[in-house]
Amino acid sequence: MKIIALSLLIGAIVLIQGCRYPDPPVVEQSDNRPSIGISGAPEGAHLYVDGLDMGAAVLYDGEEGVLLIESGKHILELKDAGGSILLSEEVFLSNSTTTIVKYNP
Repeated sequence: MKIIALSLLIGAIVLIQGCRYPDPPVVEQSDNRPSIGISGAPEGAHLYVDGLDMGAAVLYDGEEGVLLIESGKHILELKDAGGSILLSEEVFLSNSTTTIVKYNP
């Protein structure tokens, strides 16, 4: 009787282990969008892309950080804290490229 109970217990353990889901495969995705940065931006300046405020330009200095953007033609503007345009440039960005625009007052 003990042998049968032990056999059933071992069989149940084997069945339970066989029902375990396998580990999911690891899928790595790369982001091949282009990126932009702006070097030399003054403190307080904001970066605009196609009229949209992307935030403080110092965040996208090209060394510490860049902005991922969709491929295509874009208008980049650098505006000071008062909203005056310091720099306006039209750029074409393609896959996996990093473009650094330099601001030289």
